[in-house]
Amino acid sequence: MLEKVFSILLCIISAVVYYSASNFDMSYIGDSGLGPDFFPKVISVILFILSALIFIFKVMEDKKGEAKENNGQNPKATLLTIGVFAVYIFLIGKIGYLTSTILFSFVVISILKKNSLVLKIVYSIIFPLGLYLLFTYAFKVSLPVGILI
Repeated sequence: MLEKVFSILLCIISAVVYYSASNFDMSYIGDSGLGPDFFPKVISVILFILSALIFIFKVMEDKKGEAKENNGQNPKATLLTIGVFAVYIFLIGKIGYLTSTILFSFVVISILKKNSLVLKIVYSIIFPLGLYLLFTYAFKVSLPVGILI
């Protein structure tokens, strides 16, 4: 049931993103190729198609009676992860990308996996640091600065 509701919500969100991208100001670009609306439109179409497929497969699964009870899902961990993500979105502007992403990664890994503390620390530092270096130096995209960088 939750998958069907979530897939419908994602379809609605993708339609809103597509409509919003259609309203981007293109007067300064002219007809010189792809505009600023191209990428958001492509992503929203892909999101809509995949969400619709999830919905269709879940409806077919329910009709066949193949739905498994709880199939290894932990709703408490899911809700906790969503809450941590909301805090991450708030913190990224306050303490910067690198610090907030390291904290976010550590907390999410702790929620979802019961690995050793050393592995959690290593993964939560290496992954955000690698992404930071990739975006800052390879793609030349500035990320929100904060406490560490």
